[in-house]
Amino acid sequence: MSRTLEKIVNQIGRLAPRQRRVLFRQLKAMGLIEAEDLLSDRDPLRIALSVPRKNLAPTRNRDVRDRPGPSPPKPAVRPRAAAPTPSDGGSAVAGPEDRQRGGQPVPTSSQDQAPEYPISIVFDGGSRGNPGEGYGSFALDWPGYPREVVQRTFGDQATNNEAEYDTLIAALEAVLDRMEELQIRSESATLSIWGDSLLVCNQVRGEWACKESRLQVRLEKVRDLLSVFGQWELNHHPREKSVEILGH
Repeated sequence: MSRTLEKIVNQIGRLAPRQRRVLFRQLKAMGLIEAEDLLSDRDPLRIALSVPRKNLAPTRNRDVRDRPGPSPPKPAVRPRAAAPTPSDGGSAVAGPEDRQRGGQPVPTSSQDQAPEYPISIVFDGGSRGNPGEGYGSFALDWPGYPREVVQRTFGDQATNNEAEYDTLIAALEAVLDRMEELQIRSESATLSIWGDSLLVCNQVRGEWACKESRLQVRLEKVRDLLSVFGQWELNHHPREKSVEILGH
């Protein structure tokens, strides 16, 4: 083992598990490793040993735990990418597979920048009884990643509208969690959000008033979460689109 590789191995061994997982994703995005499985906490050398030796020669002598240099200035606001509109007049969400047609790669995040294309969210919630057992699910299309669909439950005293709000809140928090894990600045991100609840869409956009106190709390939470992103848009689509994407 060369001295350079040995030094990197020792430095990786001192990282916390979360730091090793972040480093794994950064190296994979840079094309320096090909392993598909995440680094286990008991195997802190796997990433270093999978890096080709030819890529280690120009490595600078610094602690790999150091983050890259100072963050670049906030970029100019980019126009939102237009979402495709199906022939039936509704709105559709383009997943990563749609953006790769023709062999064109999806631009991925650079250092602490979000992806160039909008991060897409489709959400839907409801209750079995009104109030009743609350449930919901959301689909997260992050450019460069497979679509992720998450299901949630919200207790046995939720209304349909409360479950819609709670599902949207869960989706926004999931996006922020991933950004924290990837060390991406939320203000560099653009969100494209889709749902079939006219009430949630119009209240969040400020087009309808919200007079119910339990919904007002949720509305303020959604607006607080949205305020940390650079750009966002909330669009209504027919219920058929939610069923097509989420299955309910």
